[in-house]
Amino acid sequence: MTEIEHGNKIEQQSLHGERAYLRRPVIKDASKVFNWERDDEVWRYDPHRPYSRTISEFLPTFERNYVRGNGRQFWFIIEDEQHIPIGTITYFNLDYRLGQVEIGLGLGDKSRWGQGYGPEAIRTLVRHLFTFSGIVRIYAETAVANRPARRAFAKANFVEVGQIYDPRSAGDPWLLLEIWKSNAP
Repeated sequence: MTEIEHGNKIEQQSLHGERAYLRRPVIKDASKVFNWERDDEVWRYDPHRPYSRTISEFLPTFERNYVRGNGRQFWFIIEDEQHIPIGTITYFNLDYRLGQVEIGLGLGDKSRWGQGYGPEAIRTLVRHLFTFSGIVRIYAETAVANRPARRAFAKANFVEVGQIYDPRSAGDPWLLLEIWKSNAP
């Protein structure tokens, strides 16, 4: 379920594709997200992953940023057909002036890698974001070496625009990917 503000009214809306469902995080998701964030293989391409040493240390951050929301980044839990959490997807850097927003994907359940859940979650969120008034471009940034993410975004009709510098990296090349509303499926 997502919350969309229409004037002063908050409306609940369910987001789902054929097999992937996106819903707002709840506290009971904290342990799964905590374990995904501690997995070096899941986070190998992000040098500044959100890392906590203990679940007790992680819970306040999870509640503040994922559950309540910090007003700048909006998280969703990705679930499979049986509504089992398998990862997260987020949007942030929402800029109505420029008509754009950035998204990020993290498929934490490695047993689901390569099965199409990532591209489907991206397409589902993209469809939703293009309903926002004035949003015409959605973009993502990923390490050039992150071939799984590049494939997932390509399957969701994103185009690789070119290399960029990401100050979070240790000088490794990154890519800018984008999709325009006029090219969305």
